[in-house]
Amino acid sequence: MTTLLRSLWAALCLAALPVFAAPAPPPVAPVLPTEFLGWTNAYRIRNDRAEAVFVPAVGRLVHFARLDGASPLRLEPALAGKTPAAGETFFNLGGDWFWPVAQARWPALAADGQDWPPPAALGDETPWTGSAWTDADGAPCVQLVRHYGAPLHVEATRLFRLEPTSAVLVVRQRLERTEPSDVPVVLWNVSQIARAEQIVLPADQDSKFRGGLKALMGRKPSRKQLVRCGDAAVYRVAPGAETKLGSDSPRGWIAAARGAEVLFEAVANSATGDYPDGGCVVEVYSNEGLGYSEIETLSPELALEPGTVLENVLRIQLATTDAPLAACPLADAVRALALEH
Repeated sequence: MTTLLRSLWAALCLAALPVFAAPAPPPVAPVLPTEFLGWTNAYRIRNDRAEAVFVPAVGRLVHFARLDGASPLRLEPALAGKTPAAGETFFNLGGDWFWPVAQARWPALAADGQDWPPPAALGDETPWTGSAWTDADGAPCVQLVRHYGAPLHVEATRLFRLEPTSAVLVVRQRLERTEPSDVPVVLWNVSQIARAEQIVLPADQDSKFRGGLKALMGRKPSRKQLVRCGDAAVYRVAPGAETKLGSDSPRGWIAAARGAEVLFEAVANSATGDYPDGGCVVEVYSNEGLGYSEIETLSPELALEPGTVLENVLRIQLATTDAPLAACPLADAVRALALEH
């Protein structure tokens, strides 16, 4: 990676420091909504490397791909062009989205006391508000905003910027408490990947989790499925397998690979506090039977006072390798994307 890219990422990390005023980037050239797979209010942005499509009606990034490639994000064909029905709490469309409350808090918010599906307070039927523009440097941007009412009382903002000359989305994520609430919040981002073959996570030697990873569902996969590569681990998706794993590494990155295609994500958190699920910064949920894996990033969980915010910065990057890689060479390639080489 070049010195310029390292400097850019360092600047983005510094930009994640908490502020207490809503970001208001002035549109240089507004981008109008368009049609995409039956949705009529989509925003499509592109540069000479990649394009991304956002649908405020479903609150998601639904497509991110190189101009000559396919999007790794899963989209359920039967739900294309549709929106959640009234009262629907989980619209399993796929794409990339986030939740503002950790799953361990869901039973206290749910009428049936269960942690699945998401409680009505997080229901998918409430659309987000969208806007799009081109910045002065030529970078196209999309902003999605949604207000969550009682009992959360938070306004969520996701500001996506497609870097002018690379297949990189930089996402500033923000939650602001609008009224008093005793529900702690978190920036929990989920990207659902179609038919991922390998997932790479950091697995630090000084982790409080044995082997650097925590099994969040059942037991850890076998050594054949979970390969240790120094300070990283690679989960190899196997037929019929379902698992969820978490890493407490402050390095905060995770990647999914399918063939020679890699979707890399890294989160920069400036807030301090306890992370969900016993300290997990990144997680993977993989269900081969359903045909997808989810790579997830998290922030610390905070009890916000009215007028205060929780923010982080997420980098989502498309990359390719010269050929499909075995587990440990793939881990080396992902470390390079994380600027660790």
